Amino acid sequence: MAKQLHHSQNLLLLIFFLSIIHLSHQLQFSHSQTLLKLQQLLGYPSSLSTLTTTKDFCNIEPTPYLTLVCYEQNLTQLHLVGNNNNNFTTSLPQNFNSHTFFSTLSTLSTLKVLSLVSLGLWGPLPETVAELSSLEILNISSNYFTGEIPVHLSYLNNLQSLVLDDNNFNGEIPNLLTSLQGLVVLSMKKNFLTGNLPDSMNDLVTLRVLDLSNNQLFGELPHFHNLVNLQVLHLENNLLGPHFPSLPTKLVSLVLRNNSFRLGVPSNISSFYQLQKLDLSLNGFVGPFPQSLLSLPSINYLDVSSNKFTGMLFENFSCNGDLRFVNLSSNLLKGELPSCLRQKTKVVLYARNCLSNEKKQAQHSYSFCSSEALAVNISPRQQQKHKGTTSKAVLVSSSIGVVGVLIVAVVVLVVNQVHKTNVSKTPEMSTLEHVIISQIQNEDRGKTTARSIVEHIIRRVPDKNAMKTLTRFIKEHIASLLGNRRLSRSPSRSIIEHVSSVNTAKLLTDARCISETMKMGTGLPAYRTFSLDQLKEATNNFEESSLISEGPLGQIYKGVLSDGMNITIRGMKIRKKHSPQAYMHHVELISKLRHSHLVSSLGHSFECNQDDSSVNTVFLIFEFVQDKSLRSRISGSNGEKLCWTQRIAATIGVVKGIQYLHTGIVPGLYSNNIKITDILLDNNHNVKISSYNLPIYAENKRMVSNGTSHGVKGNLQARMNDGDKNDVYDIGVILLEIILGRPIMFHNEVGTLKDLLHVSIKTDDIARRSIVDPFVHKECSDESLMKMMEICVRCLSSEPNERPSVEDILWNLQFAAQVQNSWRRETSDYRDSPKSTSRETKLL
Repeated sequence: MAKQLHHSQNLLLLIFFLSIIHLSHQLQFSHSQTLLKLQQLLGYPSSLSTLTTTKDFCNIEPTPYLTLVCYEQNLTQLHLVGNNNNNFTTSLPQNFNSHTFFSTLSTLSTLKVLSLVSLGLWGPLPETVAELSSLEILNISSNYFTGEIPVHLSYLNNLQSLVLDDNNFNGEIPNLLTSLQGLVVLSMKKNFLTGNLPDSMNDLVTLRVLDLSNNQLFGELPHFHNLVNLQVLHLENNLLGPHFPSLPTKLVSLVLRNNSFRLGVPSNISSFYQLQKLDLSLNGFVGPFPQSLLSLPSINYLDVSSNKFTGMLFENFSCNGDLRFVNLSSNLLKGELPSCLRQKTKVVLYARNCLSNEKKQAQHSYSFCSSEALAVNISPRQQQKHKGTTSKAVLVSSSIGVVGVLIVAVVVLVVNQVHKTNVSKTPEMSTLEHVIISQIQNEDRGKTTARSIVEHIIRRVPDKNAMKTLTRFIKEHIASLLGNRRLSRSPSRSIIEHVSSVNTAKLLTDARCISETMKMGTGLPAYRTFSLDQLKEATNNFEESSLISEGPLGQIYKGVLSDGMNITIRGMKIRKKHSPQAYMHHVELISKLRHSHLVSSLGHSFECNQDDSSVNTVFLIFEFVQDKSLRSRISGSNGEKLCWTQRIAATIGVVKGIQYLHTGIVPGLYSNNIKITDILLDNNHNVKISSYNLPIYAENKRMVSNGTSHGVKGNLQARMNDGDKNDVYDIGVILLEIILGRPIMFHNEVGTLKDLLHVSIKTDDIARRSIVDPFVHKECSDESLMKMMEICVRCLSSEPNERPSVEDILWNLQFAAQVQNSWRRETSDYRDSPKSTSRETKLL
């Protein structure tokens, strides 16, 4: 009887497992039928012929026209791409119906990424697209969709990237789109959208890319100050304006080309420290050209052509060494082209200005720019409305009013005083008073400006130091005339929020998952699920020789895939048994950890119990980086050490990696407890962070740190509450070791060494260099060393709210790198000069 019962139980279990297998295959069969139906609706294009020749659609080789991605037999990504060379756009049946097509698509309920590019789809975008409730990325660019953008798109609550480029959409941008609170990329360029941008767009706080170029939008832009994560803003070829928009400072690319913007450029644009591309061309901007644009720390593309910018350019203006394209054409600029723009490695356009001694590109006469500048007029009402965004020089150049008279009077007084104290240095200054009076008498008073008088004076002053004295006295006299007893110097402006470096072209071509919006790990293969057999093959069945280390979080193995790629496998035993689906939200987060300064994720694998299919072990697969820690190249006793320039570059890489952990993924990873031994260097000295705070460890109740962050007091919960500032503290500790060149092994060392740095900042250069790593103390410029020390001390503040932001640190480090490179070039030029060689010969 017992034996019969045992057989019955086995039979029931067999039937149960067979039913599960049948259900799995039925699900796959359902998706296969949907794909075949889509192939039929598109007219059986040859590009989709592989769908009829295979039954295992999840393993179809990707092509430029078709890519399928599955997880657990569920279709999660579908990419259909056509172009002018295949039959997609020409083979759509005459009875093609977009409603039927999207109704068929809506049965793929597990779809997270949908790309339908250049397929020739036409008609209104059907409302059934909202039934794809799991969708995170939707790209339907380069089709012929018409009508208004459907409000039903706002029902896609998981949507993070929406690309509707190059269609025939019209009407206004619907307000309801702003309900997509997780939206990161919004691109609707090359359509026929009209009207104003809705004010509610300022509520899309997660937005990083906004491209609305080549439409028919008009009117003032809403305030974008809430969009603190915005990195790309492209609005060219619209009718927007006239006021310059209120923008966040974390922009990498700003394009306002060919709109109706007027008035001046606000002074706070000098705080856009990560701005790489700025295009203000073909507008009507007036006022002085902001020379700070040439020296923004990250700028490499600048186009301000076809405006009415005024002002003087001088040969000694400074420029960012990374500038590759500058277009100053068709403005009202005078003076001389800066020498930093004459390098052959740059493309510089400056025609149709009034620059002197420039014959290569045609220039107007000097008087042309003077008269045109006078014609530029800003009404008092506009000035009041746009208060703070136009420079004082705009007021000076308008007419010789009360302010102009004051300035002229002050100049006369100053010239007399400067002449008395600097006769030996500036012999021509004795005639300056006569110059001022004669110019006023000889020119029509209605056309004479205080600016033209001052510019005339500048041309007559041959001595640079005298010019500085003249400028200083002008400021002092103006201040006294306005009722100030002394000239009050404004304190140094503190660095505010900045941004990370991003390739903007790649941001908009994201078609895989939202983590790839950053596109910083483009050299890596696609994230995927590995089978346990693949991992066993890569590690010789996890043999001991493949084991790198073992700790409380599990084992770490080195493996080699069948294609020869080296990988790192981290195995973690699961304390509480759950199904694989319970860990999918962790897997999705891990799949986004792909950045050039992180040891990036490549995939995962689950080892399951045969009895209940619960997960025993989670394997996380990462790229393999040779174990050369940053410490070994800074304070190690063996091996080649990094020079000062390389150390700054390495620190910048660390900060960019931490910045990505904070803002490059949603939700961000904070309190990562990063130590200098966690920073690895590849053969090109590119740094990669190898350890960061993965929530899967905490949920498994096995998140055991290898050691607390130096100097951080309190328990783990307190550390988590100040997550971003704790990572800033860790950066400070790493900076401390990089500057001093000695390993910091105990947390009580940090306070003492921080005080040492703080004192040395206030001493002279010799005393400062005495505490620096002897290997580099002679090769670092005083300014870059000061900047590194200052930011290090700020990072190590005992009060978390007094520590700088990650963006603040990044800007300071990039500034240190810039001044170090300038110092090296100047030093090299001096050593190579004949004068220097002669002097050194005499010394020898």
